[in-house]
Amino acid sequence: MDDFTKFIYVGDPLCSWCYGISEELEKLRSGYKNYPFEIVVGGLRTHETRPMDVQLKKFLYEHWEQVTELSGQPFNYAILNADREFVYDTEKPCRAVVAFRHLKPESTLSFFKSVQHAFYRNNQDTNKVETYFPLLKQFEVNEESFTELFFREEIRKETTDDFLWARQVGANSFPTMLIQHNRTLWAIAIGYSTFDRMDMIVKRILNGEAPVRA
Repeated sequence: MDDFTKFIYVGDPLCSWCYGISEELEKLRSGYKNYPFEIVVGGLRTHETRPMDVQLKKFLYEHWEQVTELSGQPFNYAILNADREFVYDTEKPCRAVVAFRHLKPESTLSFFKSVQHAFYRNNQDTNKVETYFPLLKQFEVNEESFTELFFREEIRKETTDDFLWARQVGANSFPTMLIQHNRTLWAIAIGYSTFDRMDMIVKRILNGEAPVRA
């Protein structure tokens, strides 16, 4: 294995296409389990303070239908009902992922997926730290340790640094799947993709061939 080869996933737990691609990424991780697999949170819609309005709910409803049609992933649409108020701020779930990766880095992708399920399937409020407690139990992570990290200023800054790094490398669409090989960063998926497509691109890169467009 090349010491300079690793996968970097740039995504946001509340990005619906990141939810759509989640099973394809699991296949990628399983297919290349001897390579490091890191997660950088992208910051899709950060520091929002106002509840979703009718226009945003309509946009999301149609968007989620498209994700299901392409990926097969199920959604719970109850949170988009007219009488439900939810502040669609993705900074907090991103920060939860950053806090978690300090406690159990090898399970970060699995925790990322559990946050997606909590929101998209169970419509839980990802703005509340208590929402993450049942998820932590699956990974035997201490609630108090997580909570302390979640509210720590250094974790807020690290989360923002993730957002900035994503922008610096041009990962402005989520999901973006990257591979770093021989000190070069290649995109193997920009937006939704399949394992077969990503696998084909990765094989070309590892074989020293010119990669095709992600």
